[in-house]
Amino acid sequence: MVASRRTGEASAVRGRGRRTAGRGPGAYRRRLPARTRRYATVALLGGFLLLAGCASMPDSGGVHQVPLSEQREDPRARTYAERPEPGASPQRIVSDFLEALRSDDYATVAKAYLTKKARSWTPGETTVLAEAPTVSEQPMAGPKPVNGDKMTTAVVQLSGDKVAWLNDAGTYTPDERVYNLNIELSKEGKSGQWRIVDPPRGLVISRADFERTFQSASTYHFTARSRDTLVADPVYVRRRIDPVTDAVRTLLDGPGGLIGTVTETTFPERTALAKNQRLTVDEEGTLRVRLALETKPGLHTCERMAAQVLHTAESQEGVRVDNVELLTARDTKLCDLSATAGERYAPDRLARHPSSLYFIDAKNRLVRTSSGPDAGEAGPATVISPLGDGKPAIGSAAVARSEKKAAGVTATGRALYVSSLDESSALGEPLLTSGATEAQAARGDGLTAASWDGLGDLWVADRVGGESRLYWMAGGTADPVRIDVTGLEGRIEALRMSAEGARIALVVSEGSESRLVLGAVSVKDGVPVVAQLRDTGALEEVRAVSWAGESRLLVVGRESEGVQQMRLVSTDGSVPPAAELGQGLTGVTAVAAAEDGTKPLVAASEDGIVRLPQNAYWKAVPGGEGGTAPVYPG
Repeated sequence: MVASRRTGEASAVRGRGRRTAGRGPGAYRRRLPARTRRYATVALLGGFLLLAGCASMPDSGGVHQVPLSEQREDPRARTYAERPEPGASPQRIVSDFLEALRSDDYATVAKAYLTKKARSWTPGETTVLAEAPTVSEQPMAGPKPVNGDKMTTAVVQLSGDKVAWLNDAGTYTPDERVYNLNIELSKEGKSGQWRIVDPPRGLVISRADFERTFQSASTYHFTARSRDTLVADPVYVRRRIDPVTDAVRTLLDGPGGLIGTVTETTFPERTALAKNQRLTVDEEGTLRVRLALETKPGLHTCERMAAQVLHTAESQEGVRVDNVELLTARDTKLCDLSATAGERYAPDRLARHPSSLYFIDAKNRLVRTSSGPDAGEAGPATVISPLGDGKPAIGSAAVARSEKKAAGVTATGRALYVSSLDESSALGEPLLTSGATEAQAARGDGLTAASWDGLGDLWVADRVGGESRLYWMAGGTADPVRIDVTGLEGRIEALRMSAEGARIALVVSEGSESRLVLGAVSVKDGVPVVAQLRDTGALEEVRAVSWAGESRLLVVGRESEGVQQMRLVSTDGSVPPAAELGQGLTGVTAVAAAEDGTKPLVAASEDGIVRLPQNAYWKAVPGGEGGTAPVYPG
């Protein structure tokens, strides 16, 4: 199977404003439009080194043939599949069909491999295997041909180790199991060529080819807890074909995945893209979207619709939008929204940009140091707060995103205190006392480290025996309210709230095993509830977690019988290539990452508090010897 690559052809998406930081250890990969840094994310370290050595694409030339398996995803290259070769065997037909599905014209050319009756098929979901599928012809059941007759039907099996699948909306779901699929073929017409009778539902692809063929993106929807804040719903789209159009079309279908039950869209029901529309950003940075609408939205609703489109389009690699215009299918303008005005709905507007890194020093005091790439040589400073006095001894702390308040759990794990960070005053009574006895707390029961969401509310879990209870304190001062976590199996060992308060990351243990579970947070009668849970499948013995972007987490744990790892994980369960970050560290007990992605990663290890500056290796934080529990605000 070969594909024709046409050079010198412009990409459908005209990306502007993407800048990539250095590729060294600790590098961060950022898209930093001049107006904001909200899309800065933790780099995938060497994950993009696969691009090294790629030749630049010529801007002129003819058509030449390139095997699909050898191509690299230059955004200016378009790849076209070849039609079936005459006399191809059933096994070759199936192999070439799978290759055709990876091409830019897959929707039409792939059907040439099907029987006439099967050509109503449309590609939907994608199955991701650890390696390329094994394609083998299977013996046919029943009597064999006699007297020179030839077989007119055949069965070819695809087999491998399944790791995940995408639905037709591009939502990624981890799914590890053995994969076997039988595909029936028959000889068709006078030519007697083999054609597929029952094609797979969509693409069957190796993990490596999946990473080359698809790119991550996000659609954005409004949260139930903060109606003017957008939250990311990660999806995957084809890289070169029409990624912005695909992402916006998925946006119009409404929220799905983890946040499907706790977010809402402002688009009227049955809104769709106008027919034959391909979305591009023009030279002035304007994205015009024509919509097929049954009802015309009001101006405020239309602005919110445009905000969803703006942030969804800008989730694409290399795409910058300065203005969104929404129009009817007949080109009547509904509204427009500039990128500057769209900042009021930005997904990270509640995350803020932390000015300090905090941790517990060797004397059990809350201290702070610079959140920049290099800590001051003078070492950390104790905070102006009772939490910085060492009385009582503090074991973990959580700092509000405003950096005006902090919550500290005592070293015994039995009491939670909240204190101001801008004045020294009496500590007062604990806001919450654990149900664990001193003896139980000494064995690992008691309160987890607390976490603040961007709405100013405080969250913590209490562990007693094999059970745990999740508590919410409005404003960080109200009486604790127990939160329902329906369907949770196991005990909460650690938690981190996202900035917009719609998602919660939980480290959950059952016996000696622990795993990372994500929860979606809704509101019922004015009280938050965890409405949906999803196991990420990230590692098997998770020890610590921190949010590291709009839809990414930094996780510490180990695989079965493996060594400890520090890894980036998406909220949909997908793992970026080369996402392992903890090389050279041992005994990591806690990690911290800033959600805006502009700050160094920080960890508590056997060597004390260490950080990962950009383009460098892990290095000690001055004054961090013996320190524990590092946190950025949140």
